[in-house]
Amino acid sequence: MGPASRRQVLSPETLAAFGASPIYSSSNSASDLHGGDRNSSAPSQFSKYFATTNTSVENPIIGIKIGGWTICTQNSSIGDEQKMEALTELLEEIANSTEDANDDVQSQAVVRQRRLCPPEITFLDSFISLRHDGSDAGYDDDNTTKASEIRFNATDALSEWAEAHQFLESRPVDESEHDTRVSSSSSNQRKKCRGVTILRTLDANVWSNKSKRLTDDTASDSGDAAAHSSEFYYDWTFSSPYAGTILTSSSDSSNNYNIDLINNRQQWQPLPKSQIPFHLLQDTSQPILLYDDIHLFEDDLHDNGESSLNIKIRVMPKCWYVLQRLYVRVDYVCVKCREVRYFCLLDENDVVTNASATKTGSVGNTCKPNVVYRDVTWREASWTELGKMSLPVDPSAWIEHNISGSGVIGGNFSTTSTGVPSFASLLAKLPLVTPPDLEKHALFIAGLR
Repeated sequence: MGPASRRQVLSPETLAAFGASPIYSSSNSASDLHGGDRNSSAPSQFSKYFATTNTSVENPIIGIKIGGWTICTQNSSIGDEQKMEALTELLEEIANSTEDANDDVQSQAVVRQRRLCPPEITFLDSFISLRHDGSDAGYDDDNTTKASEIRFNATDALSEWAEAHQFLESRPVDESEHDTRVSSSSSNQRKKCRGVTILRTLDANVWSNKSKRLTDDTASDSGDAAAHSSEFYYDWTFSSPYAGTILTSSSDSSNNYNIDLINNRQQWQPLPKSQIPFHLLQDTSQPILLYDDIHLFEDDLHDNGESSLNIKIRVMPKCWYVLQRLYVRVDYVCVKCREVRYFCLLDENDVVTNASATKTGSVGNTCKPNVVYRDVTWREASWTELGKMSLPVDPSAWIEHNISGSGVIGGNFSTTSTGVPSFASLLAKLPLVTPPDLEKHALFIAGLR
């Protein structure tokens, strides 16, 4: 089963007071989603996006409709053996694709396919989806309307992780190297790898020697020792560059649907600085209509640390906000924290001016309705760097804990009641690194026709 859920959604009566209505699943099929009245017999069009998602009474799909947005979440149990085998096949197919790989990687792939193992604990049916229906804008010249959806799930996150392996070396370049970043010397190659690297633990030399002996024993059977040693050479920390998935759909007057998957990296317009009005998220007079904390995967890295990806969402009467966090700790090697923040002002609200920008006299720092703003923050440090920065070098200090609400909205990191720095404050002290191909600040116009 999945981790204990902290999800909450207000009552239909309370939601109605803010112009919102509930969405929930009432059966074992995601195609049976209903909005508003529980006795409604017409399924929401939103269900078309999750025709293959299995839900259950214990893990229902919940959500709300508000301000032109349909927002749904689902927690799930761990993927069963059959689903995990299918996921593994998908990831290996992606990783071994040579369509976009360079010549060197292609030649290596011919020798031996790269094998991958997904995270030990993967919640395959968990997701968050935020869909904006563009039908209110009417039909385009071609008699169609368009809608946009932002979704988060484990399959998409791990697919981007697998894709980066097309550009990684298929065997160790230097057996004595303990590198926390990609070993390729080419900056273009590093960009293609998108921050996915193959790390080695402190006892890697012991494993390397053992692997070499196993290779020597079996090489006579295949005639290729290098192929055996590189078969499972992959990023076992699951450091995915994932920052959500964007879908667009179009429908005509006859309700014929066409859904297109958009490459997340190509649809965002860069911004010079953050446009997320954090003061609006700190407005305690606004109730949280919907909250959920979705775990997509986690792994203990063979007792060498931890890797986890989770998504938090909150919906308020004026806006919605999403925080995605990938946390990786490899004991005595490195610590990584990759956060992606999404914010959107809802339809019925006027343009909001960023309070912090107003104080500094900045001009034009405004947040507009139905424009999705995104901030990407990557932090990481090697264990040696932690010591130099006077940060804890005891692995127990870097075990992930539940982060307080202040961390959810991106501010007010503090100490615990015992005076020990909180986990959130430690993460904030890690050095910033530049994401290879993601804009630090960007926007996307939802429902753009």
